Amino acid sequence: METKTFLGKSAVLVGYFTGGNSSGVTLSNGTIGSRAMNASSEETTPVQPIADVSMPMVRFVCEVVVNIPLALVGIVANILILIVLNRQKKRLTTNVLLQALALADTLILASSILLRSLRYVGWRAFNDLYHYVFVSLYPCVYFFRLADTWITVVMTIDRYIAVCRPLQAHRLCTLRRTYAAIGVIVLATFGFSVPRFFEFRLIDLSVSRLGFVHTPLVANRTYTIAYRMISFFVIMYLIPMVALVALNVRLWYGLRRAYHARDSMISNGSLHARNAEDPLMTSSSRSVTSVVVVIVVVCVLCNVITMTTHVFWILHVCFAGLRYLEKTRRFLANTSNILVTLNSAINFLIYCLVCRKFRLALKRILCCRRHPDSAAGSISRYRSNNTADVGTSSYLLVRIEEKPSFTTKVNLSLRQHCNEEKY
Repeated sequence: METKTFLGKSAVLVGYFTGGNSSGVTLSNGTIGSRAMNASSEETTPVQPIADVSMPMVRFVCEVVVNIPLALVGIVANILILIVLNRQKKRLTTNVLLQALALADTLILASSILLRSLRYVGWRAFNDLYHYVFVSLYPCVYFFRLADTWITVVMTIDRYIAVCRPLQAHRLCTLRRTYAAIGVIVLATFGFSVPRFFEFRLIDLSVSRLGFVHTPLVANRTYTIAYRMISFFVIMYLIPMVALVALNVRLWYGLRRAYHARDSMISNGSLHARNAEDPLMTSSSRSVTSVVVVIVVVCVLCNVITMTTHVFWILHVCFAGLRYLEKTRRFLANTSNILVTLNSAINFLIYCLVCRKFRLALKRILCCRRHPDSAAGSISRYRSNNTADVGTSSYLLVRIEEKPSFTTKVNLSLRQHCNEEKY
């Protein structure tokens, strides 16, 4: 009897992706109730949640009015991120991780619309299929979010090595290691999320009606405490958030040191001499590091409410005397759903505000402009390979920065080609 009551209490919180109003069974027409439990093999009576007349309105505003437009805008924005980063000629490890993050964010946004929002729109055709959508997509959402969080951790580690361990960056931050890290994250997070696929099953309510119900796995106290409560909290929140905060603080101090060193070198007139030695002194490297720092800050802030909601759920399930926290938990659950969507949709805005190179690349794509010609690329390579030259070379570089002409570009391209053949 104790196990049955525990099932009822845990069944109240189907979680964070269904609006927190499920009592364990959803009917094929989109309504939710406990009477379908009688049609299942489990002879349990779920504990009904505390009634709140204001919660349906809050849920509709959060899931329909706010979440659907935000998720749709975020999907378009993440697609633009993928296009811009994919058109970069130079394949950098951070760009690869940013593309993986954009893909995971897109999957999270699409699943939030299908799993949470559309059920409140009132489309009968979708409500008739919602039980299939929920049973199939519910475990995938946990997989997407876990992968998204750990990709952010790996991206922060990548920038930490580049900023704070520059002598080891060429050995550790390689494309091969980056792709391997992404593959390990995908396999590990999917393996961790496999038990979620066995938490719900479809049931026949009548000839033409279906629903879904918790499986006996959720009724197991050991599984719920060890996996759904402790393991998920540690893997999803505790370890990633601690790592992100610690690494982000180091990145922040690394950026401050870089800007102070840059200012001192400008005052001493030795900026160009040191620019090639310190990888963090380049404007593009500082920009990428700033983007990662802001992304991590937003990720941590958005996950604080979600982590708090998970703690409230643990308290609700384990302690029957804390039923008065149910209304607060439901409000936090709806708020955390919006913050999860915001975290997956806001990266495009961060790129546009922080990274000038991203803005220029996006402008070229939207205006259908071609990339800079090969001659300009040759000039860039010539400048990077010959910054230590003096005399005529330095004079030519200054003249190119002031007013490049077609003849000068061609001459420098020929000179660069000759230098390459010479060496």
